[in-house]
Amino acid sequence: MWLLGAFRGFGVTQSCFATENNINLLAEMVGISPWEIRYRNAIRPGQVLPNGQIADESVAMVECLESVKDVYESNPYAGIAIAFKNSGTGVGNKDIGRCILSVENGKVHIKTSAACMGQGIATMCTTILCETTGLNPALTVHERADTFHTPDSGTSTASRQTVVTGEAVRRVSEKLKAELDKGLTLFDLEGREFYGEYSAKTDPMGSPKKNPVSHVSYSYGAQVVILNEEGKVEKVVAAYDVGTPVNIQAVEGQIEGGIVMGLGYALTEEFKVEGGYPKTKLGTLGLMRSTDAPELEVILVQSKGKIPEAYGAKGCGELCLIPTAPACSHAYYRLDGKFRSQLPLKGTFYKKLKK
Repeated sequence: MWLLGAFRGFGVTQSCFATENNINLLAEMVGISPWEIRYRNAIRPGQVLPNGQIADESVAMVECLESVKDVYESNPYAGIAIAFKNSGTGVGNKDIGRCILSVENGKVHIKTSAACMGQGIATMCTTILCETTGLNPALTVHERADTFHTPDSGTSTASRQTVVTGEAVRRVSEKLKAELDKGLTLFDLEGREFYGEYSAKTDPMGSPKKNPVSHVSYSYGAQVVILNEEGKVEKVVAAYDVGTPVNIQAVEGQIEGGIVMGLGYALTEEFKVEGGYPKTKLGTLGLMRSTDAPELEVILVQSKGKIPEAYGAKGCGELCLIPTAPACSHAYYRLDGKFRSQLPLKGTFYKKLKK
């Protein structure tokens, strides 16, 4: 049973699984490798995306594939998949990031109601502020979100916060920098507030434009899942285009966490629903344990161009999960020749009793 919902990709996880599996079958039909068919058809700058939008110069889909080519081709039981995901809600929706900088007791307080559930909003905002102004991070305070005095920056959906709120922070930081460039100190600016916002302009679905702008940016990611002869996942290599990484450790951790979540989705978890009611408890869902996680390698790639927002940073919160399941499916297909079209995958090292 397909469950379409807010599962780190809003339906893209499921559609990518189907699409990538079909691409592998097409590669067989035309007699080229799964890597080659993806490389020949990879989106490149200036080409048209399926939604009609022209790919900008920040696209590094080709570079993602090039980064995993050797590891894929050198392992007989390796599966490959690639995906892309938008940053921002797009399609004409209101998509605004806001930030206030206030100087209090010689420090810059960063105020935004951007929703953070552990992805590092505070670090992102602080980094962009310091990059813009040259201030020492010790002179900054990122306040907890509180709608009484922190401006609305929307939800943390659609992998949007780094691009949208990040650009709002950059813009307001430019205002502070202009004052500092006059020779003023933070003590001179005591009590001052600066406000900045960024509104991503996109075209609605069904736009009559020949090449509508559906989303402000897109990120790309390729994954290779490597099995041993028993069918256990030994290693996953992921090459990701997230534009300019604002915090390398954080973005690598985000991708690693998404991969492990994707492995659970593909191999061990089974969410049973009967008559519209869940029949699975958290303890019986089959979440992958940390001790079962394989070796993970993350490669960050960049194109020659950048999007203008947020120093070229692009989101990856959802994308890090999306290619994992089809890469697993492909790896098992290469291992035993069985084409699997259901999740969790049946008849694997992890689901031996599920034939």
